[in-house]
Amino acid sequence: MKANRKYKTTLLGMVGFLLLLAPLVAHADFSFSMGDNGYYPDSNKHTNISKVELFVYNSPGVTFTGSGATNLSSSSSGVSGWSATLVNPSYVLLDGKKNLTDIYWTALFAGTAPETFRFDYLIYGTNNKVAYAISMTIENGVPNFTQGSGWVALDPKNLPNYNRNPVPLPPSVWLLGTGLVGAFIFRKKMMKQTI
Repeated sequence: MKANRKYKTTLLGMVGFLLLLAPLVAHADFSFSMGDNGYYPDSNKHTNISKVELFVYNSPGVTFTGSGATNLSSSSSGVSGWSATLVNPSYVLLDGKKNLTDIYWTALFAGTAPETFRFDYLIYGTNNKVAYAISMTIENGVPNFTQGSGWVALDPKNLPNYNRNPVPLPPSVWLLGTGLVGAFIFRKKMMKQTI
């Protein structure tokens, strides 16, 4: 009888573990690749790129995942020293030590691609000011490169209020840190008493 109970407990524990693990396994991510050649929209004016900001804007449920972008490349020069930083779930910063004439990336998103969502990116020139900004419609996880219906140039002087705030440390990290400091102090105190 005890063996049967132990078997049931083990089985229930495994089922519970699988139920907790199921959302992680069922989680499907999506991505798309794109880039920018440094030319102002509808113009022959070129800018060297000092940094790029990527935003998911006004699209609840769509978030970046991982570093937010990967496969950074440039056709004219290497992207050595450039990296992607996920600042918050809707904001990724691409920057590096040297300016580029063009840049290409793969944007990484969490979950399943919705029917449509808005994706904006800002290109910064060498003066560290926004040279131009593009707003794109992403349809079923695929960028629409049709000017006018798929993407539009935004006025750099009248941009939306993007969320650039970093994600704060969760309270559990502060609690863990406080506990570790407390354990260290307690141990020191106990060692002094034994000496």
